[in-house]
Amino acid sequence: MKTTTVLLCILLIIGVSGCSSGEKAEAKKECNRACLVSLMDQYLTAVVKHDLAGLPIADNVKLVENLKSIPVGKGLWESATGGPTEFKIYVADPVAGQIGFMGVIQNQGEPALLGARLRLVDGKITEIDHMVSPLQGELPPGLQKPRPGLITKLDSSERVSREQMLKAADAYYDAIEQNDGSVAPFADECQRRENGVTAANNQEPPRDGDKPTPFGSIAYFGRMKCGEQLSTGIMGYITDINQRRLFAVDEEMGLVMVYSMFNHDGEPNPLKIRNVPGMTESPNDWGKFTVPAAHIYKIRNGKIYEIEAMAIVGVPYQANDGWSCDRKCLNDLMDSYLAALAKHDPSAVPLAENVKLVENTKPTPIGKGLWETATGGPTDFKIYAADPDVGEIGFMGVIENQKKPTIASVRLKVVDHKITEIDHLFVPADGPLNPNMSKLRPAFRERALKVERLSRDQMVKIANSYYDAILQDNGKVAPFADECQRRENGGISANDQTQTPEEAAKDDFSVFRKMKCSDQLSTGVMSYITDISDRRILAVDEEKGLVFAFSIFRHDGEPKVMKIIGVPGVKERKNDYGAFDLPAAHVFKIRNGKIYEIEAIGYMDKAGITNGWN
Repeated sequence: MKTTTVLLCILLIIGVSGCSSGEKAEAKKECNRACLVSLMDQYLTAVVKHDLAGLPIADNVKLVENLKSIPVGKGLWESATGGPTEFKIYVADPVAGQIGFMGVIQNQGEPALLGARLRLVDGKITEIDHMVSPLQGELPPGLQKPRPGLITKLDSSERVSREQMLKAADAYYDAIEQNDGSVAPFADECQRRENGVTAANNQEPPRDGDKPTPFGSIAYFGRMKCGEQLSTGIMGYITDINQRRLFAVDEEMGLVMVYSMFNHDGEPNPLKIRNVPGMTESPNDWGKFTVPAAHIYKIRNGKIYEIEAMAIVGVPYQANDGWSCDRKCLNDLMDSYLAALAKHDPSAVPLAENVKLVENTKPTPIGKGLWETATGGPTDFKIYAADPDVGEIGFMGVIENQKKPTIASVRLKVVDHKITEIDHLFVPADGPLNPNMSKLRPAFRERALKVERLSRDQMVKIANSYYDAILQDNGKVAPFADECQRRENGGISANDQTQTPEEAAKDDFSVFRKMKCSDQLSTGVMSYITDISDRRILAVDEEKGLVFAFSIFRHDGEPKVMKIIGVPGVKERKNDYGAFDLPAAHVFKIRNGKIYEIEAIGYMDKAGITNGWN
């Protein structure tokens, strides 16, 4: 078995700031593409001159430079010494009111790469990003001038919708995370450059020939096509790519610009290598680190043709980009929210002015409902599913309501660090909680191994298939693991191996309760469920392998007698419940494409309710 260390310049060690003189952009409410480009030129010129005068800067402007929030006038505003060279790329988006820039500037007298972003609102610059990375040694040819494709307008026949452009760009990160180049729409001609160095589809001989470098024979991987390279597994050291900000879509040029954070947790080690003759693995000895990156994608006819990337290094693992509400931010916010709820103090959390709260399917004013009755925060039984990609976090656990232990789920939607939407779903306490509500299954706390993870689209599909399996009375519709166990309000309702003979004798559901998740649904015992509507897949926690969802289980009271299949001695089962609805929250634990654990809560309500949102 041959082992070779391979280091690709996938995540750069670069940064640059650029300025270009040009006509000053007017501070006006409507700013077309030419206006935005002019504004960026004006801004970069001002940065190099260290002179804010004349720039339409909003009073509340926010500037983040290399992940740190700093005052305008500091950082690059003090250190820039020269405007952009011929290497400069603009990504202007009049629809979003944003413009991105990537180019080479002079910083403290030395060349640097700059990735910059401006956001314009009502003619004023309200947000600024600087990603500055020093360039060491002689500039590579790739940083002398931009590739023609990055500065050439698309023909009208080559254009696709904004949505398709965004989807194509985002798929690049999914392809890396999944080690599958087929996930992204790469053109055969696609070429990726990082800090000016061609890292994929490089058909030029390396400067040092083909001899091995201290990092291994990188030339072989560098010559591969974009998709082909990702399918080898050589990027398997990248754990996840989050805080993705697809902020500018230049429809005229066919460009999308994105900021993101590449996280590396040091696993697996070694990497498994596929489709490379004579190589089966490669060491991954770099440990934990994070690389903030900026990428520009050229998209023609829906395919990625050019990728221009830059990044900075020396960043702590799982760092925040200075803008996003990442996993830690979301978890901390949920902690603060639950604490404020118990103290009846909405002022303790950052609520948006137009925040909406729905409690047990009813729109509820802030300050009412659990805001009046909650008397204690969560116990040790608590599940958090954080989804930074959509700014949502779900909680399922035990709180105290009116001095009684109460099963509850809470969902927060966060936009610009403000809570804009809230869901409360709690089960009215009518007796002691099931003992299982004091013992959280470890899987809900644990991170999923990288090799066990799936894309969010796959996880959403799997979660939805659970509901479909119920409605179709077919457990094979959903990918249940043999070990799958379902719990509802703490009670084990599938794959229960804990019942004593005495307990089983008193439980008319016992024969079904002992069955595996898949087998049980195929018996028809759930056929009293008419529909599962209002499904909302709210949070997909890719790191933990969790999906958090709300839904309403509808029951019309039919059939009065359910036909049971495949259960010795049981041919039918009465359905005496009548018509009712059951609002529910579910958390699914997914590993290797299968559902292993299901934690569900819900309560019976009258038939015909709405979810409070639609």
